[in-house]
Amino acid sequence: MSVRHGRWFCVLAAALAGCAGSTVSDVIILPDSGSSDDVTSDVVDAGAATPDAGSDVGAPDVPPPPVRCGDGVCSRPTETCTDCPLDCNRCPVCDMAPTCTGALAVPTTSTSLAICDNTLDGNQRTNYSCGTGLGVSPDATTCTDPLLRIRVKEISIQRGFFDVPRNLYCVISAEDGRHTELLLTAPREVAGNRNTTRYNLPVGQSLLWGQTDLYRSISNITISYSCYLASSGAAAQRVLDAIAGRAGMAAEHADGYGWVFGAVSVLGTILGSSLSTMSDSLVLEVQQTISASALLTMTNGRTWEIRQRRGNLDLSGASDTRITLESWGCANVRTVVR
Repeated sequence: MSVRHGRWFCVLAAALAGCAGSTVSDVIILPDSGSSDDVTSDVVDAGAATPDAGSDVGAPDVPPPPVRCGDGVCSRPTETCTDCPLDCNRCPVCDMAPTCTGALAVPTTSTSLAICDNTLDGNQRTNYSCGTGLGVSPDATTCTDPLLRIRVKEISIQRGFFDVPRNLYCVISAEDGRHTELLLTAPREVAGNRNTTRYNLPVGQSLLWGQTDLYRSISNITISYSCYLASSGAAAQRVLDAIAGRAGMAAEHADGYGWVFGAVSVLGTILGSSLSTMSDSLVLEVQQTISASALLTMTNGRTWEIRQRRGNLDLSGASDTRITLESWGCANVRTVVR
């Protein structure tokens, strides 16, 4: 039966069997097996699935565009401020302190930090603070806390007329409220009779802060300087040996010239018991507190002088003693999330 004849058959069947309420779309028409008519061209089943023009069924996955420096997007972790500052902004830098690469070595040049000299307008200070307002707190910069070292760079002394040679040694301590270090300088013979003796100390024998490594310094550092003249090297060494013996029992680190302690109170007992019985002449006694705000600046290689003059150099028993200090260190870059 042809499709055309099938239509009339359906209409007639609907009238006879009560399918008048049905629609043509509800009726399935089976084509003649021998018909060549195109069924889909005449009748479309309303329930048949038809492709949606907007459907993505079967559409291939489109890969994201490749990461490219300069596209205006910082694609982490592929891109960073190091390899693509154009997209990720310039990496933060610490411009107030040297990099920590190679920072253990003594700087080739240092500049004067005259504000910390103990001579101000011609007056010698014996107990004073310096560096307040000199710099800024590290947390206000892109720098981490400063890592610092301080050493005795040079010692010099001029003696009065008619004075005979003596042996000079110094006892220097530094503390910041939670960490203490002690330095003893080896006895050196110094001339008398108005002559000046000047000498430098090797780095390993001159560190008074950061003896084991560059030390993270975040608080005020108080340094106490004391220098003595002994009648002989042997007499000076006896005093130093007594201090070293007591210090060695309480120290966290010792290397023969310096000692590192965790507790501040221990050092006063050690020095008090060792120095109270000796009779050597005190030629310099100064206490200095360096403000925490100056410590970042001090990482850049700074020098200052501690000086004390006693008596009339035209007479015997007088002295003019100077200690030149040098600081250096570094700071890392503080992590900044952009």
